[in-house]
Amino acid sequence: MASASSPAAVAASRRPGTRLAPPLALVAGLTVVAIGEAVLLDGAEDQPSEIGIEFHTFQDSRGVTVQSPAVDLTRDFTDRTALRAKFGVDAISAASDSCVRCHSQGVSNRRVTLGASLVRKLTDAKLSLGAEFSQENFYRATTILTSGSRNFNKANTTVAGGFSVSRNQPTLHPRRVSRSQTTENAFVSLTQTLTRSTVAQVGYEFGHIGGYQNDPFLRAFVNGELLLGNNPDRRTRHTFTLRLRQALPAQTYLEADYRHYFDDWSIHSNSVSVGLSHQFTPEFLLHFGYRRYDQTGAFFYAPEYFGFPEFFTSDFRLEPFTSNLYTGRGVFTPRHGLWFLPPGAGITAQYDRYSSDTDFLAGIFTVRLKIPLGNRAGSP
Repeated sequence: MASASSPAAVAASRRPGTRLAPPLALVAGLTVVAIGEAVLLDGAEDQPSEIGIEFHTFQDSRGVTVQSPAVDLTRDFTDRTALRAKFGVDAISAASDSCVRCHSQGVSNRRVTLGASLVRKLTDAKLSLGAEFSQENFYRATTILTSGSRNFNKANTTVAGGFSVSRNQPTLHPRRVSRSQTTENAFVSLTQTLTRSTVAQVGYEFGHIGGYQNDPFLRAFVNGELLLGNNPDRRTRHTFTLRLRQALPAQTYLEADYRHYFDDWSIHSNSVSVGLSHQFTPEFLLHFGYRRYDQTGAFFYAPEYFGFPEFFTSDFRLEPFTSNLYTGRGVFTPRHGLWFLPPGAGITAQYDRYSSDTDFLAGIFTVRLKIPLGNRAGSP
């Protein structure tokens, strides 16, 4: 289930005069990779009923700390119907530029997210309908999404597609005035089993954003003065993806992804990632990954503006930059159960190290506990 993006969360601790790289690009990149892996595996085997308990901690070179506990549930009511639900909280330290103006000691932020989807499995198809709601100090987002997939060619070919619409309401803090924004996204993908050990996927996503798109937490320098930015109120996005999963000898697996993005704000980006996983024992898997990302800036982006520009911004997500992401992950699933938990329970620990050419560094540590439910606890 995709989350609506929140500029408040991303810009929650910008310090005046500090040049930042876009944390949103990091989050988006991780989300795309995660969704891609889920789509490739979706349909290969049914997920057992389970509950997941996850905790993220994020810290960057600005001194910002984000702590995000989350709980998700996948519950099979029948062989064909399942419910997926998730509840999460983001606790964000420090304050935005706007808050510094009215809170001398700064102010923290907290985002609460609640989502659920109903999945219906048919003979060769799967349908999903869901919704997500998130609320934080100065931002609210409501999303409705639906998706479907169909297997062909003895389940060697899968066609999937989906659509989502979000209504976002940022608050122009410190004023108690809200603006509205609507986001529509649609995607389609084709997944093909090439050989007994090779799976490939090609995908396309279209997105459109209409309404208020300024960041109420950032100020741009215009003729020597700090002014709230002014972005176009329309934006159209296009994303193409290619993914490859290859099984190698000795219980080793290769992942390779390419993503190209462009929009009518003149931003173009390319992302290339590779990963290698090895199953050391039936109980322990280790993964290492690397991602390289680069993007151009928006046509109206500048460090400082002069004269009478129609559009101006200091949004660090709209400037040109290049970044690197390194990932290490270990998955431990004991054959006889983890501690007092039933067989099939496991724990995942992951560390991500992000750096960019804008002197931005960040580290993310994630721990996830998987607990099987019901009679399918022993399912692989």
